[in-house]
Amino acid sequence: MAKRNKPKQDESGKFLPNGQSAKSGLNKSFADAGIAGFLNEILPYKAQRAGRLVVKVNPAGTSQHCAMCLNRVSKELSDRWHECSCGTSMPRDLNSGILIKKVGP
Repeated sequence: MAKRNKPKQDESGKFLPNGQSAKSGLNKSFADAGIAGFLNEILPYKAQRAGRLVVKVNPAGTSQHCAMCLNRVSKELSDRWHECSCGTSMPRDLNSGILIKKVGP
């Protein structure tokens, strides 16, 4: 379903509209539905069978707080390093991951 449409040509070799731009949006919808199905159905089922718990955490703002002392450390989107007055220094994404893990039970 996610394959590209084949190009169409007329007898002079000129390419004709084949509907690929519309199909592209449909392909993205199929991909999103697949991820949502995994996160909402398959992952909780597998976690339960393994005796684990899946907790959904809102990641908004997690890169703006220190994972060690929970102080707010404002950053621009282009800032890729987290440095806090408590002495914590690590990549921004790692800081967010540690904080998300702490927020969950």
